[in-house]
Order: sequence, then structure tokens, then C-alpha cells
Amino acid sequence: MIRAAIVLAAFGSRHKNAMASLAHIMERVRAAYPDLPVRVAYTSKTIRGHMKKAGETVDSVPTALNRLLDEGVTHVAVQSLHLIPGTEFHELLGLANKLMLREDGFRRVEVGFPLVAGEAGIEEVADAVLSIAEQGKGENDAVLFMGHGTKHDGNVYYEALHRAFQERDPSVHLGAMEAEPGIDAIIERFKRDGVRKAHLLPFLFGAGWHAARDMVGGGETSWKTRLERAGIECEAVLRGAGEYDILVDIWLSHLHDAVQRMSRC
Repeated sequence: MIRAAIVLAAFGSRHKNAMASLAHIMERVRAAYPDLPVRVAYTSKTIRGHMKKAGETVDSVPTALNRLLDEGVTHVAVQSLHLIPGTEFHELLGLANKLMLREDGFRRVEVGFPLVAGEAGIEEVADAVLSIAEQGKGENDAVLFMGHGTKHDGNVYYEALHRAFQERDPSVHLGAMEAEPGIDAIIERFKRDGVRKAHLLPFLFGAGWHAARDMVGGGETSWKTRLERAGIECEAVLRGAGEYDILVDIWLSHLHDAVQRMSRC
């Protein structure tokens, strides 16, 4: 007998704005799979630690999966809510393999791809993000998406997305907080192109602390502060990727594939 479930694996955030993305995708997943239990787990140990200190609890992915095992679940689809296949996604793959090899483990564990998956995924996500960029953009404005960036080799996906944006619309850019292109390179590019106004949007699952502090915060190093000091007017849209149906549709297509694979005994 098959007993199936879904685990949504997000990096995690305690910021109220970021919770809007998680609530939205949860609603979509439950509507698509009304007969399957859906659990949420956070992959960030740091976020889980902050939540514990604040008296809040959320499961790690291993804990969520072990709870499902205790409840008699035999098949599980773990859907990555990350944007690119970086460290956290590859850890999910390793965990899935480990739990399938265990004698008392699941009969089947399938991991759904993050938002961007492979070369074809770059093109699909670029088209979707460009449709978001066009909303409210003036004719001579630039649009700047802020990604997290990573030291993992998966950072090449940010670079590939930026190239895909530029091929479609040279006024749309993707920068990264912890990788290249960073804000310094972007300011130089904007100066060269004569940009006078930039629309700032987070390329993050949720518009949490990074968006509120590092993108539009009042601190000396925020992207908004840096751009305004360079003479560039800024207008921000604080919506995470998980709040846009056109992007959630892509995550749901990856989940659909994982559920289909999971169902093949």
C-alpha cells in the first residue's frame, strides 16, 4: 500500500514579508494535491536557530521526513523552493538517496528541481522574469533583480540568467549579494549606460530580511543607498518570487514531475 506525502523545502525566513511567498505556494500546492499531506521544512540551520530562540519551531528536512516515516508514509516528494541548484538542493539529493537506502526508509523519495533547472530552465525562467520586469517600467528605466549568490558552482545559473535577460532586454539586470556581478559592477554599468532610474526587485523566494535590509534598507551598503548616491533614482517592489503565479507555475511543474516519478513503484 502506498502512503504518499509532499515536503516543501525552503531556505527559510522569519520576516513577515517572506511568509507571503510561502503561504502563496502552500495554497497552490494544497489545491493541486488535496489528497496528500503537505509539510514545510527549512533548510537553513541559522534560520531554525533564530526561530528556536524566539520560541518558534519549524522542522529541518530530515526531521520532517523522519516524522513522515513514523506516520507510515512510504512515498514522498520533496520540492525544493530554492531558486538555483546550489548547496541546499544538492544536500536534498543526498538525503533522499540516504533515506531510500535505509532498511527502514522510504520506498521512494523524489526531489523536485529548484526554480531554475538546466539550460532549458534558464530560458523558461528568463521569459517569466522578463514579463515581471515589464510591469510598471518606464521606457528608459533599468530593472535590477537582486539575487543572493553563492560560493557553490551553482552560481553559474545567476550568470546565465543575467545573460539571458540581456539578450532579451538590455535594460534588465541580475546582480548578486555574495557573488558577481555585485552592486559595484552594476553601478558602473548603469553609469556607462546613462541610467537615471532603476526598479529594484528581489530575485529571492521571499522578500525577507535581505530585501528589506540589503536591497532597500537605509544603511550605507544597501543597494538603494549605493545607487542613489550614484545619482540613480530607485523604485522598489518588495515581492518575493513565490508571490508570482508565473514563477510558482514553474515550481509546480517540477513538483508534478517529482510526484509522477514517486508514483512509479
